Amino acid sequence: MIIFLIFLPAFLSAFFLKKKVAILLLSLSVIALIQGYDSYALSLILGGWLLLNFGLSHLKIQSYQFLIRCVGFSVAVPLLMLIPHEVERYNFMFSTEYPMLIVMALTFFLHDLAQGKAIYFAKFFGGDSSHHERSFDYLWAGIVIFGGYFLGGPVGLLVIACSFAAGDFYREKVSIGQTSALLLLATIPLILTIGEVISVDVTLGKNILGLFVGIFAGRMITQISMERPFFIAQRIGFSVLFTGILAVLGFFGTIKSDLGGMDSYVAGMIGFAIVFFTNGQNANALLIAPLLIAAGVKVAEVTLNTEELALSTLPVEGAQKTDGKSKDVEAAPSVFDQKGLPWSDIVGNYRIDVSHAQVTFQLGPKGGITKGAIKQFSGTVRVEATLEKSRFEVLLPLNQLTTFNAYRDESLVEEAYFNVAKFPDMRFEAKSLSVVNDALTLQGFFTLRGVKLPLNVDVKYVGKTDSGAPVIVGRSTIDRTKYGMKPDAKEGNVVDFEFRAELLKQ
Repeated sequence: MIIFLIFLPAFLSAFFLKKKVAILLLSLSVIALIQGYDSYALSLILGGWLLLNFGLSHLKIQSYQFLIRCVGFSVAVPLLMLIPHEVERYNFMFSTEYPMLIVMALTFFLHDLAQGKAIYFAKFFGGDSSHHERSFDYLWAGIVIFGGYFLGGPVGLLVIACSFAAGDFYREKVSIGQTSALLLLATIPLILTIGEVISVDVTLGKNILGLFVGIFAGRMITQISMERPFFIAQRIGFSVLFTGILAVLGFFGTIKSDLGGMDSYVAGMIGFAIVFFTNGQNANALLIAPLLIAAGVKVAEVTLNTEELALSTLPVEGAQKTDGKSKDVEAAPSVFDQKGLPWSDIVGNYRIDVSHAQVTFQLGPKGGITKGAIKQFSGTVRVEATLEKSRFEVLLPLNQLTTFNAYRDESLVEEAYFNVAKFPDMRFEAKSLSVVNDALTLQGFFTLRGVKLPLNVDVKYVGKTDSGAPVIVGRSTIDRTKYGMKPDAKEGNVVDFEFRAELLKQ
């Protein structure tokens, strides 16, 4: 609820206040949002700089307007120097060095640069310079967005958006749509971070759908406002409706990842931003942008699967040492990337500690990957001085299997998949093994749905917990169709899995 209260003034300003005030309120709302999740110092500095330029833009000294603008921008230099030389935000180092200030200047005077280029372009190639100016607006915007992100990462986008808004205050007709578009883009890294989404892949069908839904909705709302400018309730209704459609697309990802998700919602935000930017005077941008941002944060928080996050990594208690340096196991791309230690250090008979044994797996095509886990499993391990004589036996109960989706989990217990009523568990027995570098390759048999087939599993001993329990990790791949399950390219047929287990001495 707090997130909607933050953006309520910006939303209401679209109807009752002047456009410059509305842009100021939207900018401050975005800064307040990011301040709540991130840096107070940077947010206060940007907010103060915006307020200063808003005030200076109201000085009616016609002959000194450009000088006043230069003063307004120049204040940014000492203000930004008040924060540390480099600030880490969203795992990216934001630097206040001069290249960033140059990009800010290009953004602050973007319209002047676009207008100048458009005039020269019209002289050489003809045409209406005002039309060329709009085209160059896109080019310069792309350049400064790239520069801001290249130099400052996600925070650089916020700085660029605020620089554009500050420069826009001095224009007689403020670029509502363009400013709103940049502010909308500036919130995307935060929303992705909240939703634990790494990036938005626009080659995926679900994200292309989200992009075009955003473009469609933005154009529809624009068209409605042009045809019926005084039907405020209708504009609000359609804004809420289309925001809701994107939110539903975001929720679909919790049912099946290739149906939607937060990346699809964000693609829709980008679609809206494209429409806003193509119409600089689009007052609807001030109406829909607060809704999209607030709803995006809320949907990201609600759809975040905390169970999946908790079970998505296989940590090892204690650190490994590789090349003399401590290595954080959780930061490794794969739990199996850890350095294997000599098995001779743990010769003996063990049982797997059920409460500290876990399997993670995934299957499916790009954009439709299903992740899951077996939260507990049991078994015995015998490590012989002659490694080739060692034995491993594992029992994997299917009542501990989850794909972090209750609806999907219910279907998996049925006859078409695991047929849990008849086959309540899976088993692996290693009959022989070989040493490969710092790992063991177990040659054994895996039993699923009553079908017993050969399977190789790679295993490493990677260290001990604080209590002294040896820790083993491993990985393998199975083709589920060989065990009687129906092939389905959308679901995925090949299952990649990794595991981690602590051993208790018998």
